[in-house]
Amino acid sequence: MGQPPAQLPIECWLDAALAGASTEEVRDENGVLVGWWAENPECKGASAFGATPDEARSELRQVLVGWVELGQQLGQPIPSFHNGVVAAPA
Repeated sequence: MGQPPAQLPIECWLDAALAGASTEEVRDENGVLVGWWAENPECKGASAFGATPDEARSELRQVLVGWVELGQQLGQPIPSFHNGVVAAPA
């Protein structure tokens, strides 16, 4: 019989959340690329914008840190991408 899931460092959770994130081009009314949108559908309300896909994902990583912290403070469920418990930074 295995051990119960250990608490995951926030960095592991973030890596998993970003692995499931999508990026999408954002274009203006003339079809000109203005940037990129990133989000993980499991993390409702957390999204980010950047000039490149990498920048959007980097911004999303920062948004998700606050999203987890606020969710934990409010007692909201946090998706578990590794069947573990998310531990927000102290």
